[in-house]
Amino acid sequence: MVLFVIILIAVAVFGIATPDYLSPENLLNIGQQTSVIATVAYAITAVIICKGIDISVGSVLAASGILAALIMQNTGIPGWLGIIVVILIGAGFGLLNGTLISVIGISPFVTTLAVYAFARGVALSFSGSQSVAVDSSLYLWFGHTDIAGIPVSLLIAVVLAALWMFLLNRTIFGRWVYATGGNTEAAHASLIPVRVTCTLIYVFAGASAGIGALLTTGRVGSAQPLAGFGLEFSAITAAIIGGARLAGGQGSILGTALGALLLGVVNTGLSFLQVSQQVNYFVTGGFVLVAVLLSQRGLLQGMSLKALFPPKNVSLSSGENITQSVNSIELKGISKIFPGVKALSNVSLRLNRGEVVALMGENGAGKSTLVKVLSGIYHPEEGGIWLDDAEIKLTSPAESRRAGISIIHQHFSLIPELTVAENLALAQTKLPRYFGIALNRKKMRQHARTLINELQLDVDPDAKVAELTIGQCQMVEVAKAMMADAWLIVMDEPTSALTNPERDQLYLLIDRLLKRNCCVLYISHKMQEIYTLASRAVVLRDGQKVGEAPLPKTSESELINMMVGRDIGNVFPWHETVPGEALLEVKDLSAGGLLQNINLTVRHGELVALTGLMGSGRTELMRCIAGLGHFNHGSITLDAQKMTSGHARRASQLGVAYVPEDRHKEGFIGSMSLKDNISLRWILHNSFVGILRRQAIAKLAKNIITQLGVRPSNPENLVASLSGGNQQKIVIGKWLATRPRLLLLDEPTNGVDVGAKFEIHNLIAELKQQGMGILMVSSELPEALGVADRIIVLSKGRIAGELPRGATEEQVMSLAFKYV
Repeated sequence: MVLFVIILIAVAVFGIATPDYLSPENLLNIGQQTSVIATVAYAITAVIICKGIDISVGSVLAASGILAALIMQNTGIPGWLGIIVVILIGAGFGLLNGTLISVIGISPFVTTLAVYAFARGVALSFSGSQSVAVDSSLYLWFGHTDIAGIPVSLLIAVVLAALWMFLLNRTIFGRWVYATGGNTEAAHASLIPVRVTCTLIYVFAGASAGIGALLTTGRVGSAQPLAGFGLEFSAITAAIIGGARLAGGQGSILGTALGALLLGVVNTGLSFLQVSQQVNYFVTGGFVLVAVLLSQRGLLQGMSLKALFPPKNVSLSSGENITQSVNSIELKGISKIFPGVKALSNVSLRLNRGEVVALMGENGAGKSTLVKVLSGIYHPEEGGIWLDDAEIKLTSPAESRRAGISIIHQHFSLIPELTVAENLALAQTKLPRYFGIALNRKKMRQHARTLINELQLDVDPDAKVAELTIGQCQMVEVAKAMMADAWLIVMDEPTSALTNPERDQLYLLIDRLLKRNCCVLYISHKMQEIYTLASRAVVLRDGQKVGEAPLPKTSESELINMMVGRDIGNVFPWHETVPGEALLEVKDLSAGGLLQNINLTVRHGELVALTGLMGSGRTELMRCIAGLGHFNHGSITLDAQKMTSGHARRASQLGVAYVPEDRHKEGFIGSMSLKDNISLRWILHNSFVGILRRQAIAKLAKNIITQLGVRPSNPENLVASLSGGNQQKIVIGKWLATRPRLLLLDEPTNGVDVGAKFEIHNLIAELKQQGMGILMVSSELPEALGVADRIIVLSKGRIAGELPRGATEEQVMSLAFKYV
């Protein structure tokens, strides 16, 4: 609608400036000029949606036109066959692009740049840099004929728009395109043929360039070796103006059509005003920049006028560091408002040196927003922040660091190719130098070694960060905070990717931080950690502080009740069932150098927990069963039907569903709606010759959303807008829609709040009661012990033992270290 209004305004402005602009002849001329751009831009939009780029289309148009014209001249083939030939030649260039990109793995930019040069060279060399005449009346009919006064080329552009809209919005292939661009790895894990999808999109782009060659050749009566010059820029510009996101997963054919029309309207209008071509380029470039900025709505919403124009009464000057004298920080009445949402409402809390405070709440409760206020990224609309008795304004991350605050996120801020010492040095206000010029690497290593020794870290200052384990990286992040003289350290889910020994090392490190009189604000959904580390918990719910709980005086059930606002009882519920016959049987399975001689069974109506230390082979075993990994010895059967190594589609057909460990990486497509994610696998076997049954999809999504209790429940919402727990429900729902018999769950509640954990495990218990077999990996021992009927412990790729329900953590850990 915005583009449509802009087009109307532009037409009106140019019409007022030059009345001839509104003549029917000129308006039809604009349509005819736009038709070639639009024809190619539709395909470019699909390429961009698929997370690609194609800058070869202009040259492919020229080469297709020249080669087809020469073939027609030399062979005398009829015009209708010439039309097929020109489209096939374009498709051939597209196939070359698609093969190099999707099969061989060369980057889209480099590939299409090479094909751009190659195709242009073909056009110039085969034509001798001369135009090639075409005398077929049918061929020429497409370029200069009108139907009811409307150019055929414009009608073709309209028909192609309708076909592309149907392909992308109403077919399985269209869903594959959006999924591949939105999250390639999740699309692959959803068993979408990613390589085939990408290749076909480039073939369609080449064929569209061939159609463009047909239209341009027909218009002038000959094929030109320099035809299509700059077309790729115009087509990409139209797609971006129309809403296509260069990061992939988002785009609209209707938007692209309007974007191409806007370019035609403006370019023709500027020509009428006799504006120079240079100004035309500036205007077109401006359109692209504005369109890209508007596509970053999330970034713009997170900013405020305070971020652009910070207040001048900031307490901390650029060179001031007051961390040594600070004893506490207090937030008073903090409120943060986003469009339509009050993320924080009148939140107050005080943090003192020498304590660990747990910040708790369900996903979406406001924890991340509060942390971003402390880090200077967000600026509250109400309330203030005090260091001791002095109010400060944290207008940027730099101001936050000068106040002695350091945030350690789940995704580290370390630079992999630099050494530990170099990463630590970056935390300092000034890098040590010789005479203020050359870096003093010797002093950098000395500072790093001193701090590492003081914190008793098992890390080499000269080691590259890329060579460290996840646990060591976590330690370096803490050391980096210390190097910056931080006294308040915020840790966001620090143990989510750590092994148990690494977690214990982190606990010791936090104890050393307390001895240095630091304060730690600790965010975790793991109750065991909270009670081990923290002296008190601050609880948020729906953006408000609902209370503070002294630990360990507050029971776990009381703390959970504060977080979710209701009594949910046992977080890890177990429902007794009578298991049936064997469903999954793994016999003598070995894979690579890790898994060795694995034997296990899962029965109908049984939940088996697979546990062990990180690196013990749990995920590798799950992926072998799901067909996403390969095994070189042994067998896997499901209800006596043999499964093939590395054949995920076969596993799915037999009734295996795999919910991966990392839902962001392999689980869901954030740029797609709830209903499109839920139906992503289901549509393959529930469509009519590849055409989507939209009413059936809507009914399926509604049923799954209701069954899983997804909130908010609008099936049109994007999955990226949901909390972590609800995102996990969508991932599970996608596979439940296929009615599996065996459900593989790899860390199903990792990074999920307590309320969502309870809901997910209630769902799992119901599925078990319905006769489904469930194999679950969990690093959280209370979870595994709480919900499992049996526990199988892996150690160094081998089964160390099996424990019945009622086993203790000590028994599990004893087996986990059996072969270490």
